[in-house]
Amino acid sequence: MIPWLILDALLACGLLASLALFLSMKREARTNSVASRKRIDEVLQRVEEVQGREPEPAYVPVAPRSGLNIGKRVQAMRMLRRNEDISHISAALGVTRREIELLIRVQKISAGQ
Repeated sequence: MIPWLILDALLACGLLASLALFLSMKREARTNSVASRKRIDEVLQRVEEVQGREPEPAYVPVAPRSGLNIGKRVQAMRMLRRNEDISHISAALGVTRREIELLIRVQKISAGQ
């Protein structure tokens, strides 16, 4: 009878130890799950913030124009000799008004020498 009592006690202790181990593993899994969920929520919040912002405008440089080439310079000088307006010349040649004004200044300087 005593050997059966010892075996039953050992069996009960083993079952209690197994139950304690199972419960501690469940608690650890739950705490890891909560911590992981918190990290996932933080990452999702950051993603939503980034998606909610307006996209930053990308700087796209404007391709340089050809400007005044020899043909346009000659045509501009002909139009100037005909006393046409600077704004009309710049519109006709597709260049800025400042480029035409610069051409006039350079022409005056080179003609003065």
